[in-house]
Amino acid sequence: MSKAIHHRTTLRHDLLRPCLILGFALIAFLLIGTIHAIDGGSPAAGVLLSRDPDRTVDLSSFAGHTFLQAMQASGSGIFDKTETDDGTSVTVVNADQVVQDVNQFDSKVSQKLFGMFKNGQSDFQGLLSKIQGKSFSPRNIRSGLQPFISHSNLKPNASPNIAVDASADMALLASGSGTLVIIDPANYFYNLGYQKPIVKSGRSYGAAPGRSLLDPSDKNYLSELVDYLKPATTADASPFYTAILKVLTDCNSSDFAALPPVAQVTATDFVTIYTAELLRHVMVNLVPNQHPWEIDLAEVTFLASYGSPSGMVMKNGSLVAGTAVAYFAVGATGSGIGETRKDFVKLAKQITTFESNPHHHPELIKAIVNLTPIQDQKLLSQVKGDIFRRYLVYLNRPEFQNSIQGHSAEFVNAMVGFLKQINADNNQITQYIHSNP
Repeated sequence: MSKAIHHRTTLRHDLLRPCLILGFALIAFLLIGTIHAIDGGSPAAGVLLSRDPDRTVDLSSFAGHTFLQAMQASGSGIFDKTETDDGTSVTVVNADQVVQDVNQFDSKVSQKLFGMFKNGQSDFQGLLSKIQGKSFSPRNIRSGLQPFISHSNLKPNASPNIAVDASADMALLASGSGTLVIIDPANYFYNLGYQKPIVKSGRSYGAAPGRSLLDPSDKNYLSELVDYLKPATTADASPFYTAILKVLTDCNSSDFAALPPVAQVTATDFVTIYTAELLRHVMVNLVPNQHPWEIDLAEVTFLASYGSPSGMVMKNGSLVAGTAVAYFAVGATGSGIGETRKDFVKLAKQITTFESNPHHHPELIKAIVNLTPIQDQKLLSQVKGDIFRRYLVYLNRPEFQNSIQGHSAEFVNAMVGFLKQINADNNQITQYIHSNP
């Protein structure tokens, strides 16, 4: 049985008398089973909720490997550690401690969570008191909470299922569940409750300088991206794209610290959501046309290099004024960036066609094609005419990882150079698309 992991209790030591040293040592020994927080020598001493090595993945330990390799490494990778955590029980800490932790997260978390209960925080705390001291894993904690949630303690417009899910996440995170992934000392996230083969299970919570723990949605992330990439404040987005691509191709996060705090938040939320969607995609063996949501996320992120300076997006098949937030939509069975895939892939193909013209920059297209020598005709058919998607599908196929490892710098430079060019060509691209709808 696992214990809660973070360390909050500090014993005072009186060094004046040896007997007091012995006495306090005995007390510490007796309390060791009930202390809420234990620092197990984790390399993540600076994070809000520490985790022991079995629940920690430090990307620096995978330096020189691709992010997909870090995801799929047997036993030590993100997928395996997240799956193991999902089936491992923890003892739920005192309800007061859960509330204390939640109030250290980004305020959006507590506002949403407490806002579902009639009496806010006190009702949530009362709910958690029903399960404190009991053992649950992410797989079974919801069944432990459900009997205690009803319309008697929820607001009329609150969903009992959402209330159970959100309450379970907070209890688990405070009690030591959730796999910690360290991007760098200041940027990190937790994966919680991903249950293979349920592709819509799980949540990931990220933290970055100036922004505490939050489970960013696609819409949150796109809003951050739009705000950061405004031409008036970010003349050159190359450092941002370089930072995230170094992580994807080489598990190298060394460029994160040089980004301004707002960009670190955006980059961390990108990696957080990308990881969540990649976990789900691995559940279906990375088939390119089955739940490729991490590819969708990255493609829209790349297309923002054109969209931000032009102020244009593809919507319902037409190029119109708007921001990347338009690529979030609610569908019949869910919501997210994937709901608008038809539109942003059309834009990607038109940009690819424009830059392939001998009068523009075919050498940039050719450089990416040469780095991604896909022979499989089925794969090729799924990325035909879309240089962005070709690049991203190549990054997330196990058979190509050795090639990426050997040319990681070239992969980064080729895409960053291309994104910088479409940013510069945004007016011409807009004119071309309007002339060739």
